[in-house]
Amino acid sequence: MKAAVIEKWGDPLVIRDVAKPVPKNDEILVRVSATGVCHSDVHQWKGEWPDDKRVMETNGVNIIGHEGVGIIEEVGSSVLRFRPGERVGIPWMNYWCGGCEPCLTGYPHYCTNLRITSEHVNGTYAEYTTISERATVIIPDKIPDIDAAPLLCAGLTAYGAVRKLVTELRIPPGKLIAIVGAAGGLGHYAVQIAKAFGYKVLGVDVGQKRLEFVQKIGADYLAEINTAEQLSKSLGGAYAALVFTPNINGYSLSTRLIRSLGGLVVVGLPKPTEGPLNFTPIDIVSMGFRIIASSVGVSHELLELLDLYLAGKVKTEVSRTGRLSDINTVFHELIESKHVARTVLTI
Repeated sequence: MKAAVIEKWGDPLVIRDVAKPVPKNDEILVRVSATGVCHSDVHQWKGEWPDDKRVMETNGVNIIGHEGVGIIEEVGSSVLRFRPGERVGIPWMNYWCGGCEPCLTGYPHYCTNLRITSEHVNGTYAEYTTISERATVIIPDKIPDIDAAPLLCAGLTAYGAVRKLVTELRIPPGKLIAIVGAAGGLGHYAVQIAKAFGYKVLGVDVGQKRLEFVQKIGADYLAEINTAEQLSKSLGGAYAALVFTPNINGYSLSTRLIRSLGGLVVVGLPKPTEGPLNFTPIDIVSMGFRIIASSVGVSHELLELLDLYLAGKVKTEVSRTGRLSDINTVFHELIESKHVARTVLTI
């Protein structure tokens, strides 16, 4: 099969023939038709996240990509719920055990046996990949491949983060929340999802073009990085800030957007070399704000998100499409922030 392979960290990916994967008893072999491009792919490609790099090297993974859609070609001997010919999604969480304490308490993201697409298992920048039956979800026929693929990570991660405003922070609908990086691949979903949940949204991003896009998808208020703090204060402060930008300065700004007793939802992952968040225990105690980590969503949340899409409340905005052979160009465009929302490749 054809795949885009990392041969050396940070060097251009090489399109070449590699062995087609063989599904284990509990796995499904999927012929990939489309895959989204995520900013975390860039970090993985460059080897910028030491822990991920170590896991990839340990597992012999050199094909990244983790938000795919495709058709089942083969199922393992113990697979009962799926059959060849069905269209399914390939998300970031490829497998969780279902029996450890994190799984049993509703947090399989932290499963002690978690397997991740593109870290433990070769990913979706290839004609074929495998996924466990546990993590597999049918994609409704009414959702095109190009729209569906980014929902598997960007959309699901945004949904999981917004949902925590309700489940973890107990912020009622109608309150103001800030989304930092609102025009990005995850942020543009978060704006729409937050509106569907009934929140008022302050969308924060850089540049007039990006802010116009954020307004188009439903944000109530818009602000550049240098005006966001003043606007948030004039509105009484945000009850929470969700940070999707992979930039440490976005976190510094977010803490100034939050009112007392507000929440900070941590999603975007800056390079470790950018350093730590710059607030102190005194800042946290004096403001009474809470910090919530949000990794990605799980299967039942993906089903809820797909329902929002089908109801017309969430739309995938794709500003760049291409073929797998375009991957190196696409990565550099992503680094330079040339496009809003999502990029999707067909395989």
